[in-house]
Amino acid sequence: MVQKIIIGVLAAALIAVCSIWGYSTWQKKQAAAPAPAAAPVAAVEPAKPVDAALPAETAPVAAEAAVEEKADGTHFTYKYVSPRSPQLLSIYNMASEIDVLRNLPEVNQLDGWLTLPRPINFITAECGTINAFYARDKGDVVLCYEMLDMLVRQGAAIAQANGGSTRDQLKYLMANLRFLMLHETGHALVDMLDLPQTGREEDAVDQLATTLMLSFVSADESEGDIAQNLQLASNFFLLTDDGNHDMATYADEHSVGAQRFFNLQCMIYGHDPGKYLRIVTSGRLPEARALRCEDESKQITRNWMRLIEPNIAPKHRMTREEEQAKIDQIKQKQVENAPAPYVR
Repeated sequence: MVQKIIIGVLAAALIAVCSIWGYSTWQKKQAAAPAPAAAPVAAVEPAKPVDAALPAETAPVAAEAAVEEKADGTHFTYKYVSPRSPQLLSIYNMASEIDVLRNLPEVNQLDGWLTLPRPINFITAECGTINAFYARDKGDVVLCYEMLDMLVRQGAAIAQANGGSTRDQLKYLMANLRFLMLHETGHALVDMLDLPQTGREEDAVDQLATTLMLSFVSADESEGDIAQNLQLASNFFLLTDDGNHDMATYADEHSVGAQRFFNLQCMIYGHDPGKYLRIVTSGRLPEARALRCEDESKQITRNWMRLIEPNIAPKHRMTREEEQAKIDQIKQKQVENAPAPYVR
């Protein structure tokens, strides 16, 4: 009963936040859409002189040709599968009512941005275990209700332990869902685009998820918000690492939780050492590792962008100047949307 109440309250908060985010996204699309052409006005055509009726020899043919529209990318599909277990119905209802899959900002930005051989299908389903995974044979990225349920419980426990609110629980849930689904999307991109990997794929897609969260700037979030989301996602690795490691743990394709935590700290700090110096001064990242993080973070970001860039759909390709102008415009909006340091 308590769990249902927690999920109900959280769902209400999520609906409010996702509605605001969705409306913001809709506004941007409306602003970017071309204005509708004016309806033609019927009129009686006056009589023309014989010479005027002849086609002008100098009329440019190119002006009559329609401008060919650039091809869009491959769009994703989304589905919420009803669970068989009654215990998971409340989680299913929450996920489907707030349409959580379509309210993951980075996934939303990737949707239609790349040219893929087939769509990526995002699915929530009952799995019988706490997990999220990429099903290579079907092209499905699956978020298990058991994983979603665990994140809800973890967020509630953290908020309660730190005197937080439902909003803090919501932040933890969404930050982890964003990172988790980008991680699994990374597996899908490596598979579908046959992207080369010279190391462990699990580490590589952790790096991709971090790179995308740091690179996809939004007017709705400050850089501080983005860093906080990644910090919340990295906390998940510590919460799920009890330190009791056996041979199977070290033989697993994943790095242990503590290693993934520190790798993520290094990526954030290396992205902008001056801005994120507190990661080091607070002890979240040892100084010895921090010395190499700027070069490491830039190299990882550069390498991933080189792999992804050739697959950007023609409609979304930009020159470096256009890309920088767009980033500058978004950053200006971030400044305008930032809360004022005084009451007004």
